[in-house]
Amino acid sequence: MSTYANERIEEKPFQWNPPKSRNVVIVIYLLEAITKVGRHFPIIVLSLASLNVLMAANDFLANSVEFGIMNSLFAIGGVISLVQMHQRTKIQSMDSSYKKSNFKRSQKIGNEMI
Repeated sequence: MSTYANERIEEKPFQWNPPKSRNVVIVIYLLEAITKVGRHFPIIVLSLASLNVLMAANDFLANSVEFGIMNSLFAIGGVISLVQMHQRTKIQSMDSSYKKSNFKRSQKIGNEMI
């Protein structure tokens, strides 16, 4: 208690805490957006690299050599990353341990057991 008669006790205002399910829904929407962007990532990289090529050509024609070189470097980086993504998907599909031939073989073995 306070020693003064006229002093008021201040209470904390009511704070509404959102339920935990709301946070889960937000995470799900973010994961869906990331999945959609990841699925179309090679197309996005290709379009940005081609845009950088166009900007580099425009800069060289406008006598702005510094920005032309910079956009050329960005375009080269985009093409290199696109080639690396393509090689990685090729390697992953070739290294797949469960191929269609294995699936057909397992179906034949399963039919023989029945």
